[in-house]
Amino acid sequence: MLEALVAGGAEGLVLVRDSAACEGRSLLRAFVSAAVQRAERVLVVLFEVPREQFEAGLSPSVKQRLLYRDGFTDPLAWMGPDPDLRAGDFGELLAGGLPPGGPLTLVLDSLSWLLLRLPPPHLCQALGALLGGPPNSARPPRLLALLHGDLHPPALLRALGALASTQLTLGGAPPATPGAPRLASVLSRPRRGGVSQKDESFTLLPDGSLCSLGVPPPAPEEGSPPPAAPTLGSSGDSGGRVPPLTFRLRLSAAERAARAAVTPPYQLSPPRRSTLLQTPGTIVCTPEPPEDEDPEDPDDDLDV
Repeated sequence: MLEALVAGGAEGLVLVRDSAACEGRSLLRAFVSAAVQRAERVLVVLFEVPREQFEAGLSPSVKQRLLYRDGFTDPLAWMGPDPDLRAGDFGELLAGGLPPGGPLTLVLDSLSWLLLRLPPPHLCQALGALLGGPPNSARPPRLLALLHGDLHPPALLRALGALASTQLTLGGAPPATPGAPRLASVLSRPRRGGVSQKDESFTLLPDGSLCSLGVPPPAPEEGSPPPAAPTLGSSGDSGGRVPPLTFRLRLSAAERAARAAVTPPYQLSPPRRSTLLQTPGTIVCTPEPPEDEDPEDPDDDLDV
């Protein structure tokens, strides 16, 4: 599924969901490089990082073909009356200024920045307008958005996941080296219906491109029995010697005699049984006062 995404097989909203322990901006840059190599126009909307930080690791040929809308420098218009892009103008970011020709990929870095500053219903309506405009409009066929999953409640993450056609959730331990394999859970909702999910591993090459490594080997399930240990007397790493135990499985003769001498608590001697049977007993029954009677529950069996 990652190879299909690199080849441009996904349309609509594609979410790259990362966390503080596993960043996803490098994966977003890999998709940007793949879109430029497919001769697509790529419009990058920056709210969270400056242009220089986003372009880190991209080749010069990719950098010169990227289009930008700057929402990082002055998103609240404090530096002038006409900023490049305000936070509230997200719904009109495609209005004019785009050269005609070729498919367009819109890259949003990041969607979490907008979710923390705009009402989520308003932002979801803007996303729907970008992705569901009329066929003759300049709407992007693909919207790549970076989403920080540990900043938002689960209900909002589920709503955004339902709006997206593809969702990539990065997991696993952070890579120790730049080219170390990483793990991603790909959730896809094709147009024909249904949902498919697959865990795939990938690595990022030095030029920033993505190399899919396929499905990782399954991890042992929690609670599964451990590998069988060698039986006693079998030839193994110990050379056939039985390892010493820290406990005894059998009782000694003295311990068995002491256990047999103890009378179980449920066995009563004849004198003790006779004493218990001859002891007079009284059963006391105190009826409830009449004012506490409940006609719907006279025997109080529902009074818990």
